[in-house]
Amino acid sequence: MKKLIFVLLTTGLFAAQTAYAANSGLKEENFYFGAGVGMNDADDAFTDVPGGSVDDATGFQIFVGYDTGVKAGPTNLAVEIGYMDSGDFDVEVTVPILGTIKSSDSASGLWATAVFDAPINKDFSVLGRIGMDFGDDDGLMFGVGAGFKLNRQWGLRGEYVIRDNINSLQVNLLYHL
Repeated sequence: MKKLIFVLLTTGLFAAQTAYAANSGLKEENFYFGAGVGMNDADDAFTDVPGGSVDDATGFQIFVGYDTGVKAGPTNLAVEIGYMDSGDFDVEVTVPILGTIKSSDSASGLWATAVFDAPINKDFSVLGRIGMDFGDDDGLMFGVGAGFKLNRQWGLRGEYVIRDNINSLQVNLLYHL
């Protein structure tokens, strides 16, 4: 089911971007797409369970972004919408008499953020983001990271993103139209 959601969302974002750019006056070359993996930590969600522990999970994210052309000094403003799946967290709870109970849990959902990208030189930049998660881990999200241009169309990002219950260390590949 998650793979179907992934395919439908990716296809829908691409189709919406193309149609909207063609009819709205937005510049198609300002759009970009990204995808990546994240090492997710959800310990805070389980610390209130006596004897509980949770392993980290490896998940993924996909997104589409638009460089607005708005600048604040050297900083560029972009907006992004995307989908995140945390992967499965393995949860263990030790209960007296019953022993250890094992389970797994995950989080997924849509998010939207403003991204502030400050170039250090022509290939390297630092970035920050703030926005909202509308999925299982809904609420405010923010992050910091760095980006590296591989060439005119391809880029690589490393970020640390914080949500209400899940913190992610992410690596994302970007493709600029």
